[in-house]
Amino acid sequence: MSISVVIPAWNAASTIGEALGSVARQRPLADEVVLVDDGSTDGTADAARRTHAGLRVLTQARSGTAAALNRGIEACGSSLLAFLDADDRWSAEKLALQLGWLERSPGAEGILGWVETFLCPSLGAETASRYRMPEGPEVAWLTGALLVRRDAFERVGPFAEELLVGFAIDWFDRARVAGLRLAIPEQTVLYRRIRSGSLSHRSPQKNRAYLEMARRALLRRRVSPHDGSRD
Repeated sequence: MSISVVIPAWNAASTIGEALGSVARQRPLADEVVLVDDGSTDGTADAARRTHAGLRVLTQARSGTAAALNRGIEACGSSLLAFLDADDRWSAEKLALQLGWLERSPGAEGILGWVETFLCPSLGAETASRYRMPEGPEVAWLTGALLVRRDAFERVGPFAEELLVGFAIDWFDRARVAGLRLAIPEQTVLYRRIRSGSLSHRSPQKNRAYLEMARRALLRRRVSPHDGSRD
């Protein structure tokens, strides 16, 4: 089974090295790594090229993370897809753990895991004190934790590019409706960074996107896609 890793990036020159380093430490190595620079102005693409030999870099005008992910997926040819945000990092055993689960669980179409969240050292003490951090690892319903068979991903469909945020939640909800079989080992596979400018920061525009994501999820629950009956 070949593996493609897609990394969407926007103004992540200061963190892309850590993200790519965590991909390079995987055993087995991914067959290809594609970074999609989503209109960065801080030299993200150049920083990435200096860090990771053999990296494919695609560039596009600022279109959002979902669009960057979709473009990267279209450019990949592997049978398995994995994703990583440019300011997060994988655990050292992420791919080995998930490949093992896929091999032992022929019915599984995707593997997740747990996530541990941490504050970026670049945050000042005052800003950092405003965050209430999880006390330990949590189930990771995040793209960065996912390893998925390409045919299963295509059955669910691409990420919703019109959603500024919430596109991952939207995709996982569509996956549930489509009957995608996901396994969740109780082991950390992702370390999620909280920093200024990340998707974790809220704004009126982002709040509207979350409301739209929730509206779509409610509509999907009103009618079963399998038999047309109400849930």
